[in-house]
Amino acid sequence: MAENYDFDELYANTYTEADRQAFEQQPTSDKKFLAAWALSIVLGLTGAERFYLGRPVTALVKLLFTLAGTILLILEQPVYGLLGVTVAGAWTVIDLLLILTGTLRDRLDRRLSGYQRFVGPCAAVTALAVVGAMGLALIIGSSLAVGG
Repeated sequence: MAENYDFDELYANTYTEADRQAFEQQPTSDKKFLAAWALSIVLGLTGAERFYLGRPVTALVKLLFTLAGTILLILEQPVYGLLGVTVAGAWTVIDLLLILTGTLRDRLDRRLSGYQRFVGPCAAVTALAVVGAMGLALIIGSSLAVGG
């Protein structure tokens, strides 16, 4: 079946000059991409990037998941506590991906300024941070199993 398709034609010119010009003509926000990305990396569980982008309702919901999960963990309710923190953590990872892809914009749906300039380095740092966190989790998990 694949022999019936001309893949060179299918994938040729998928991002044209007209696409680039249309992207550059979109309105740009006064909100900075680098600030939104940094807030998501450092304070993502608190919804800080959503507060910054002018999305207070979803930011508060995200913050409530984090606070509720933390309080429940303190009160020794690990199942529900971990559920709340896990939901907030997954939401943070999704927000980070949305910021890196340019999909999460300000409340007026304008693209963040500095996106084209900083997206590459920020994506690289994010990938290194994820690999580092996974390595750290592996080390901690292994040492807990051995020390057990």
